[in-house]
Amino acid sequence: MIRRFSFTAGLISLLIGSPMVHASVAPQVQDLQSMETDAYKLATRYFMYTVTERSPDQHALLDTLKQNMQNLVDQAHDDKLTAAWTGYRKVLETDPYDKNNLVSEETLTDVDKQIKPLIAAIQNNIASAHTDANGNAALIFKQSILMERLTAEYLRRATDAMGGSIVADTSEEDPEAMAVEFSKGMTTLLHNYQGQSKVYSSLWSADRYWNFIKGRMIDFNSKSVPYIVSTFNDNITNQLATAYQAANH
Repeated sequence: MIRRFSFTAGLISLLIGSPMVHASVAPQVQDLQSMETDAYKLATRYFMYTVTERSPDQHALLDTLKQNMQNLVDQAHDDKLTAAWTGYRKVLETDPYDKNNLVSEETLTDVDKQIKPLIAAIQNNIASAHTDANGNAALIFKQSILMERLTAEYLRRATDAMGGSIVADTSEEDPEAMAVEFSKGMTTLLHNYQGQSKVYSSLWSADRYWNFIKGRMIDFNSKSVPYIVSTFNDNITNQLATAYQAANH
């Protein structure tokens, strides 16, 4: 069985973040950005579902995200995107526990594998679509995606019965490097948006949340706190979504 944690799920409200979109960005790009965001949120939520040993609340959040993604994919009318999503959805609907009621490393590894072609298909569509988002706003979106990736990796390691060592040996992601990159990104964005109060205030709030959680994200082995990390991820990405919308206004 996976390790149990002292922090109970009932003490934390786990929220699905707002889509990272705004009306001044081309509608097609809005949907694609929502897909990319939701793809990573689905991984995060699936790993939380595993950490909480199949919590009904986490399952409900996972179902909501899956339906939202399905709607976006259906609207895209893209065969490659549909095929990639079908593969990803299949693994997300697989029980993360095996017949012995132990976490299935094979299934969780499949999540990592199946998200890659989906992200590639989404990014290919974004690259071929017209977008009038400014450069700094694009950096805010990338920062949000980086936060989702970092959280997914953290929660993936939290499912590991060996304290994250199994995942660490096979993962292509480096949480410490991603955390350093995220910190640098926040510093850059705060500098770039000085004087633009609506954007800056949301970035400042995101940075405050980040400063609280970043030590825990980097030093996984000292104390795993998946509930806190998941909640602060939602807080950070929600603030970044607000900043992105204001930046594109």
